[in-house]
Amino acid sequence: MPLNVDETFALALRHHQSGRLAEAERGYREILHVQPGHADSLHLLGVLALQTGNPEPALELIQRAVALRPDGAVYRNNLGQVLERLGRIEDAARAYEAAIELDPLDAEPVNNLGRLLERQERLADAETHYRRAIKLNSQYAEPQINLGNVLKDRGELDGAIAAYLRATELRPDLSVLHSNLLLTLHYHPDYSPADIAHEHRQWAERHAVPLAAAQHPHKNDPKPERRLRIAYMSPDFREHPVARFILPLLENHDREQFEMFAYHDIARQDEVTKLIRKHVDQWRDIADLTDELVADRIRTDGIDILVDLTAHSGRNRLLVFARKPAPVQLTYLAYCSTTGVDAIDYRLTDRFLDPPEEDTSHYSERSIRLPDCYWCYSRPPLPADRLPSSERRTGPPTFGCLNNFAKVTDPTLELWMKLLQRVPESRLLLYARSEQHRERVRRFMQRANVAESRVAFVGRQPFEDYLETYRDIDVALDPIPFGGGTTTCDALWMGAPVVTLAGRTAVSRGGSSILSNIGLDDLVCRNEEQYLDLAASLIGDGKRLAALRRELRSRLEGSAVMDSARFARGVEAAFREMWRKWCENG
Repeated sequence: MPLNVDETFALALRHHQSGRLAEAERGYREILHVQPGHADSLHLLGVLALQTGNPEPALELIQRAVALRPDGAVYRNNLGQVLERLGRIEDAARAYEAAIELDPLDAEPVNNLGRLLERQERLADAETHYRRAIKLNSQYAEPQINLGNVLKDRGELDGAIAAYLRATELRPDLSVLHSNLLLTLHYHPDYSPADIAHEHRQWAERHAVPLAAAQHPHKNDPKPERRLRIAYMSPDFREHPVARFILPLLENHDREQFEMFAYHDIARQDEVTKLIRKHVDQWRDIADLTDELVADRIRTDGIDILVDLTAHSGRNRLLVFARKPAPVQLTYLAYCSTTGVDAIDYRLTDRFLDPPEEDTSHYSERSIRLPDCYWCYSRPPLPADRLPSSERRTGPPTFGCLNNFAKVTDPTLELWMKLLQRVPESRLLLYARSEQHRERVRRFMQRANVAESRVAFVGRQPFEDYLETYRDIDVALDPIPFGGGTTTCDALWMGAPVVTLAGRTAVSRGGSSILSNIGLDDLVCRNEEQYLDLAASLIGDGKRLAALRRELRSRLEGSAVMDSARFARGVEAAFREMWRKWCENG
């Protein structure tokens, strides 16, 4: 019986839209077998190839479809997505531009081109495209979330939160959109621990609780002292702050007591990825696997303790954890807050991030305080002959902050303007990627009647140049309420003391944890006036600054913050205690 192409295509398309990809592929190929020039089947077979992580065959298929139907705007848009995945950025931009020219009312290629411009650091142009896409289609969630990202990145948190809220209204089913909102709440000074906890519970009720039915009894051997299988899950086993902090732990784990697994959730790999792979027993690439398949793999691997290193940061897999594939689950490192997910049993912290007298009921997990420090810093990943000196370069007295600019909140800038007024001979050096970031700082300076010449900026830099920038900084300033972690350690290692303000949340007390562990708890402030007094007096004390610059690197290297073996023993003791409790209680 001859194939009815229209009926077969309609059925294949329904399969594709419902996620039945194998059935969809079979239908498209049946059509192409009898009608090789069927452009829609070529195009959608290419889309399917891209969805399953095969961009090279996707490119060939969609290019054939475009050749057959050069006026197909949607073909051009999807061609752009394939080219973008392959790193052919200029070609991708041309494909998106062609799609927009063919159909100027379609919001999707406008949004996609905006995302491409954002990758190229053309943030103002990206914002223009996102706003245009929203105007074209107010029901389209993706440009809302992309706009939120741009606004968050330049510290405009109210606008970012409004965009995220709108995106979650449009797509309440997408947990990752909701996660962007939760992460951003930690940057905003007006959200209390109770407010943040409430929003995390809302996320869990919407996205995690419905997956409780996917939980199954665990068959792991309940012997309390046996060798355990520990798995770390992250998209950041690459050049990334998470990798810098987790690597010392992996290098020092007791392999007789623990078998180490890594579940890596991104296709891109680099030299750091190779280094991490050397320090685990089993490596799993999960970027192309669904949450359900990842959970199945964890059960098959017999993981005893599963460690989340992402929380609500980008590309998180909290819906894997919601399925409870391992008997013991905990969160660590991404940000020292809560996930809201009841299936995650524990969170690691320390006595400075969460002082014993502080209420921890706003965490859904049980808090386990490590013996010394939450952080385990490793020296910058540079060859020994390229490690920069910490010696101060000549220049005016300089305060500085090289943190993510999203952390530079309005109250932070107001505080720093007061500091510049108090120390009129000083200047301020900030990391700010774009002119829009810098203009925001200049507006605060104008309102405070502080000369614009007293602020300097750096953008994205090679890692070695970033470290060298600390040689121009006398006193590093922690932003509020979300302080630094990696940047704080880097500043100290480069000889720049850090003044921090310990606030209401654990993320505001990261500096307290690091500084207290190296014996500089006198640099931890409890209110803004103390912060101003301390920073002003410190930058005026040339003798103390010179002494600190000479000793900070060795002080850091000799502290618990860089004692990786000691840190690993503390984490392992926590793991063993968690396991014993599971064996006891089942």
